[in-house]
Amino acid sequence: MSSRPAAPPPHPRAAGIDWDAIRDEAAQTLSTYVKLDSSHPVGRTVETAQLIADRLAAEGIPSKVYETPDPNKVNLVARLTAKNPVGKPLLLSSHMDVVQAVAADWTFDPYSGEISDGYIYGRGTLDDKGMGVMNLMAMLLLKRNNVELARDVLALYTCDEEIGSPLGAQFMVENHFADLDPAFMLDEGGSGATGFFSAGDVFQISVGEKKICRITMVARAEPGHGSQPWEEAATHRLIRAVNRVLAQGTEDRECAPVAEMIRRLGESSREEIAAHRATRPLLHDTIALTMMEAGYKINIIPEKASMSFDCRLLPDTDANAFVSNVQQIVSDEGITFDVEWPDAAPSMAPVENPLFTAIEQACLAHAPAALPVPTICVGGTDARFFRQLGIPAYGLVPGMFTGDDMKGYHGIDERLNVENLLLGTKIVFDLTLRAAARG
Repeated sequence: MSSRPAAPPPHPRAAGIDWDAIRDEAAQTLSTYVKLDSSHPVGRTVETAQLIADRLAAEGIPSKVYETPDPNKVNLVARLTAKNPVGKPLLLSSHMDVVQAVAADWTFDPYSGEISDGYIYGRGTLDDKGMGVMNLMAMLLLKRNNVELARDVLALYTCDEEIGSPLGAQFMVENHFADLDPAFMLDEGGSGATGFFSAGDVFQISVGEKKICRITMVARAEPGHGSQPWEEAATHRLIRAVNRVLAQGTEDRECAPVAEMIRRLGESSREEIAAHRATRPLLHDTIALTMMEAGYKINIIPEKASMSFDCRLLPDTDANAFVSNVQQIVSDEGITFDVEWPDAAPSMAPVENPLFTAIEQACLAHAPAALPVPTICVGGTDARFFRQLGIPAYGLVPGMFTGDDMKGYHGIDERLNVENLLLGTKIVFDLTLRAAARG
């Protein structure tokens, strides 16, 4: 049986706002934001940062652009300042860069920002420009409504998140942390989910995330004519090794946040988690074959073949032991391993924290039928660079998404429902009031 807390009313300072007008403003802003192509491999964020800076400056909110060693890539920090603050700032974070998109595969051009049938279409609407607009609107609403703050509120817009954040969050933490130094942080990494659980709609609030470990296996052997194949060819032995790895699988187990998620949702939720592609990775380490390279002519058996794997490990998995186990399964001296180890130490944010409580309360206030639960993010986010410093960082894109919606993450026809954009704006504004407003 799920445990469902009572829903509080929305924060009093959210009353009297013309939410219909905010919906339209947010939708148009996101459409404009999406039209600015910030996709990799270039990952240019100069224009996206300028757009955000201009929207903030128009309403008297100061911001600063931080240049990086790459002239195409910048980060931005906006600040609303409290008088006589009671503590360190609340940080609202999102990233401006997006993954690539092939226009021929899409219904609309991925950088059109098309608004159709209640959705904004385009690369980044879900990941992560929609969140950026929710944070922007929260900042604007705080300013427009003259909210007296008990602590500063910062909005961070980063580059490079989609390639590991070397010039984004990692760069900011290593070079400009004094300009941030938050008490706690809200980032992406969790979301609302509808149609997944018998307990009903759920807000999955990430308190940690999987570790990223990447493995490239390289087989080398004597080359030869395609008419004379043999068992020890590089391509053949690598295929056999990979089949052994993928057939082995990984054991299911519950890390602490997922165990608490299951406790809140009810025991049947464990089977429901295992039943969905989007949630199944919560229960085990994953190994995804993502890249293959071999050969240069169809009638030549090549001397070299390689396959690369994106491995996402539960927070309590020992990465060294994981890789060692894969090597033992392969057990082939002709295959070498190139390993990219996790770039941040695993750390969990506590559930007993004022920001987690504010997130819960805001979600319940604006979606009272939904149940907030802790979880982990199965991908990687900027939050890991803050958590490793002991800063409580939580992940939630606060819309209510279906399984079809979630396929848009790095997928075709990525889109965000306008009503979800509004819901997310309400929740981010509400939680900011609860965590940072005075009185």
